[in-house]
Amino acid sequence: MSTLVVYFSQGGHTATVATAIAARLGATAAVIEEQADRDGVLGIATGAAAALIGHPSTIKATDHDPAAFDLVILGTPVWVGAPAPAVTAYIDRHRDALDRVAFFCTEARSGGAQALARMERRLGHPPLATLEVAEEALDDDALGQRLDDFLSELDETRTGSPQ
Repeated sequence: MSTLVVYFSQGGHTATVATAIAARLGATAAVIEEQADRDGVLGIATGAAAALIGHPSTIKATDHDPAAFDLVILGTPVWVGAPAPAVTAYIDRHRDALDRVAFFCTEARSGGAQALARMERRLGHPPLATLEVAEEALDDDALGQRLDDFLSELDETRTGSPQ
C-alpha cells in the first residue's frame, strides 16, 4: 500500500511525528508550505486568527499528488483549537483525493480533538484513524507506543480485522 504522509509544521513538532510515521511505514513524506511568511508576532497572530475562523492560507503546490497514493496521512499543529490554515487549504485543494485518509496533530496543551473534528467537518467524512500528540510526549518513549497504536488502528481499518 502506497502511503503519503503530508504535513505542515511551524515549530518542528509536527515534522517530528510525520517523519517518524513515514519512517515506520516506509512512506513518502511531503511538507505543506505556505506562500506567506508566518514569522514574528504579526505572522503568528494572523495565522491564529485565520485558524480560528477556518480561513485557508495560500499554499505552494506539493511535489506529490495525493490521488496517486492508497492512503494519505495528514498532520497539523493545533492553533487555537484548529488546524493550521495551510492544512485547511490542503484539504480544500485535495478533497476529492482524500477518501482514504488519517489525521494526526501535535498540541501544546489542548485543542487536538477540536482541531481533528474541524478537519473531519472540512473534509466531509471521517478519517480512518486519528492521533493526538502532546508536545511534552515528543521525547518520551510513549511516543513510539502511540505511533504503534495509531498504525495498528490504520492496519485494522485496511484489512477489516484486528491483528
